[in-house]
Amino acid sequence: MGVGACGRFVAFHRSVPPSRMLLLIAAESREYAGFPGLVEHSSRDVRWLATTVIRGVDAVLVANGIGRRNAAAGTRTMIAGTRIHAVLSTGFAGALDPVLGLGEVVVADQVLDGSRVYPAGWPLQCPADVQRGSVVTVNEVVQFAESKLALGQDGARAVDMESAAVAEIAQEHRLPFYCVRAISDTAEQDLPVDFNRALRADGTVSPWSVLGQAGLSPGSWLGLARLRRNSRIAADSLARCLPQLEFDA
Repeated sequence: MGVGACGRFVAFHRSVPPSRMLLLIAAESREYAGFPGLVEHSSRDVRWLATTVIRGVDAVLVANGIGRRNAAAGTRTMIAGTRIHAVLSTGFAGALDPVLGLGEVVVADQVLDGSRVYPAGWPLQCPADVQRGSVVTVNEVVQFAESKLALGQDGARAVDMESAAVAEIAQEHRLPFYCVRAISDTAEQDLPVDFNRALRADGTVSPWSVLGQAGLSPGSWLGLARLRRNSRIAADSLARCLPQLEFDA
């Protein structure tokens, strides 16, 4: 829906009071699809933005595209323009640990990026059933189960493409950093198409590339349908888990 449709979206700076806020950074708005009652706002600076309240704390939710550059840009923009008191990298992740099931939530105690390690805070309150461990950030979508197995040899339990960039900026600004991810593809699953080929520079996925790669292959279409279902399961898991977490400013 467009920004001006029925007047439902209002300018962010006009509707949000200048209070301290929790900043959530994801790649795509569908990663927040399970959240009820989000208030969406127009923004010239980030791709998608909404606000909500999590355990009585005002939160701003941003989706600014897949990859480090887009996550970094969204994080910098929001820290510069809003009184952010803590930063949370969130959204979907691929499992590297075969123990992790679809939709399980991983709360990271650290984010790995090559030789760099970014500590991640542990929530003051956290459901007992969340998984704890390292998340590793990479530059490309990990397509194959074999690649996931190799990547997990250093002990990381899940993989994403944004968290290290978010952690670095939070560290620069001396803000508490957290990482909470839901598993959208398990360690033994190959992805049905090469999403790296479909990924645009702005962090969006070209549907035409995805459709073209799927072509007339029934297996690819079934895989895409499964991935869509799995993504919704992951989004619902995040929406159930995040309101149970309490973050220390």
